Amino acid sequence: MLLEAFCPRWVPRPELRPRLPAGTPVALRLRWLGAAGFVVETPSTTVLLDPFVSRPGFAAVASGPLVPELESIRRRVPRRIDAVLLGHAHFDHLLDAPLIAQLTGAKLIGSRAVCNFGRAALLPEDRLVEIPPHGAALLVGGIEIRFVPSRHGRLLFGRVPHPGDVLVPPRLPAWWHEYRVGDVFGILLRARGVSVYHNGSADLVDEALAGHRADVVLACLAGRGATPRYAERLLGALQPRVIVPTHYDAFFFPREDGVRLIPRIDLDGFVAEARRFAPSASIVAPEFDEVIEIADSGHERRATGC
Repeated sequence: MLLEAFCPRWVPRPELRPRLPAGTPVALRLRWLGAAGFVVETPSTTVLLDPFVSRPGFAAVASGPLVPELESIRRRVPRRIDAVLLGHAHFDHLLDAPLIAQLTGAKLIGSRAVCNFGRAALLPEDRLVEIPPHGAALLVGGIEIRFVPSRHGRLLFGRVPHPGDVLVPPRLPAWWHEYRVGDVFGILLRARGVSVYHNGSADLVDEALAGHRADVVLACLAGRGATPRYAERLLGALQPRVIVPTHYDAFFFPREDGVRLIPRIDLDGFVAEARRFAPSASIVAPEFDEVIEIADSGHERRATGC
């Protein structure tokens, strides 16, 4: 297929597989679901970030409304989840989230657009947490969460795809272009002395990050090329010890096909920039479902693929 020629398969190199020394206490675990999606687990609390596991193919996306794939969700997502956190409302972040919240009893937390999709899926109001445009801080179990105002990367001809908001609950199932971006946030998590910042799109609001630090940065690469000094600004502000590039996989392909790169994503270029602007940080580029362990605050914070 022509599309396959532009989306080469990718296997992480050994130098992107650092490991914790045996016996190191672990504060939390991250598991990559593909695209910008992660499971974040502590001993007491589990949250999801932008979970997208259905991965409808290009033809399905172009030809009709999108329906979450129940079996993919059951295979990939934990049965016990405390909250599903959304950085913005595009379909490759939000499509599966309302159904996941239904199946697990989790809260759905995000912008007005996110919550209106939750209402359309008949989630009760007490399971929806709407974040205002200026952000908010909240506590879910043992994890402190802050939604930080951010920006979406400019992907298409210098523009944000599907701009605008979702002001009322939409009719479901919805077409891909009906998943308007809504308000955009980075999500800062703190648990057991460790902080994780999820940047689900490749841009940021510099002043909103002022004063924040993160031990781990989950850095979206889709759209990075259109954002001036993206790595320098993001990593310089947060000063991470661990950097995890994400949202670099061509998500129109099934997970069983392995990781394929989005055309012109330049993962190696980002790794080189990360080493330049955060020279002491570990860099981990995960495969699907790979677990990344983060040491607790009393030990050197490195990452391991398991």
